Amino acid sequence: MEEFSIKGENGNYLKITFQEIFGFPEKTCHWGGYELRATLEIKSGDFTAKSSLYTSTGEIYEFYTMLRDCNERLSGLASLENFEGELKLSIQFTNLGQVNVSGSLSKVDALHNELNFELNSDQSYITGTIDELKKIVAKYGGMSGLKS
Repeated sequence: MEEFSIKGENGNYLKITFQEIFGFPEKTCHWGGYELRATLEIKSGDFTAKSSLYTSTGEIYEFYTMLRDCNERLSGLASLENFEGELKLSIQFTNLGQVNVSGSLSKVDALHNELNFELNSDQSYITGTIDELKKIVAKYGGMSGLKS
């Protein structure tokens, strides 16, 4: 299955790996594109997390366009929040190609655990992320899926 990662300094990363795509290519979801179940992995410093996550290819498409535009301008903010509100991810471009990745991962259950994370990256790592996202967008399309 497809995946994309945001690599940071000192081996830190965030990775989303697709596990199952629902409705592809016939039926899109109301969050845009196709609903999907993914595995999310985060490593930040001494902390690691691995969790399941539901999102959509439309949400990932919007994140891709924001990230691509910020990378071209070397400034700005790209964000990804899944429709269930469990993942909140922000990528802030700063001076000289530096990139700050921050966010939170939570689960709404009896325990309501939440992980806040942050990692430092730079434009050279983000270029690889954009290349991975471009392949995903080419396969699954934008907010309307493969429909034009």
